[in-house]
Amino acid sequence: MSFEWQLSTPEAEGMDAKLLEQIDDYVKQKRYRLINSVIIVKNGKLVYERYFNKCNENTRHSIKSVWKSILAIAVGICLDKGLINNLDEPIGNYLPAFAGHNHHYHKLITIRHLLTMSSGIYWNGGVHYHCPMMQQMMRTNDWLSHIADIDMHSVPGMNFQYKEWDVMLLSAVIGKAYGSTAYDLIYHEMYKPLDIASGIWPSSPCGFSYTVMKGEEQSDLSARDMAKVGFLFLGDGSINGNPIVSPAFVKQAITPSYPSYGFLWWLSPAGYGCRGFGGQEVNVIPEHQFVSVIQATPTPSSKSYPDIHDLFLSQAIK
Repeated sequence: MSFEWQLSTPEAEGMDAKLLEQIDDYVKQKRYRLINSVIIVKNGKLVYERYFNKCNENTRHSIKSVWKSILAIAVGICLDKGLINNLDEPIGNYLPAFAGHNHHYHKLITIRHLLTMSSGIYWNGGVHYHCPMMQQMMRTNDWLSHIADIDMHSVPGMNFQYKEWDVMLLSAVIGKAYGSTAYDLIYHEMYKPLDIASGIWPSSPCGFSYTVMKGEEQSDLSARDMAKVGFLFLGDGSINGNPIVSPAFVKQAITPSYPSYGFLWWLSPAGYGCRGFGGQEVNVIPEHQFVSVIQATPTPSSKSYPDIHDLFLSQAIK
């Protein structure tokens, strides 16, 4: 299986090309110097592609927390292959440190809780989410044992809290189930079939994949490859008739677990998408067979750019 985008024009796919032409001026007016790419896929075709700062279709950016949404796909693949029995399995079945020896709530944490950011493990992201707790963990040799020593904030499943512990543990569970790492699963079962180019995700000292810290640039994807992530879910887990993950899992992943959140996918009234620090976005509007991608250079003071999607990309749909 191989995949290449078909090309078209906004006009041919029923979009307002004149509105899209205003994006350049808007980016300059707002002084959005860190934005590097804006693309649109409509009706399965690449209809708009704009690059800034000497970037092009081959330029790759660190995806930051878009990784979380891709990790959710890995869980779906594990379910499809029977490597995970169900989402309500205790993670202690895969991670002995969470079998209940450190805290009696640990044995209540399930895979579903990790997918919905509701493990109940205490988390403090720090000022501007600079994650001092993560830095402390990274100074140890056994990250799983370190996380297992952190106090529980609430009963698992009771509260949503966006945090890194849950995806770290989820990656470890996926690796145990697959017999390798979460990256290996994604590479062989998703990236390779879809011709997605990415470096190897880093590994923790105890052997699970991760890619959320500053400077971890090996998780980079091009804007076109980012669009494939959204297009995969738009196609109920298949692209061009080739299945990657089951429609049943896709449906669960984009069903609200908490307001505006599914299985590591952000939800909106019009659709769903992925978000990464510093302005990495994938937006999907199923009703209009629409996928958009925004990429930017992340910096400690960088921001997100939802206004570009809200004022131009989605509004260009006629």
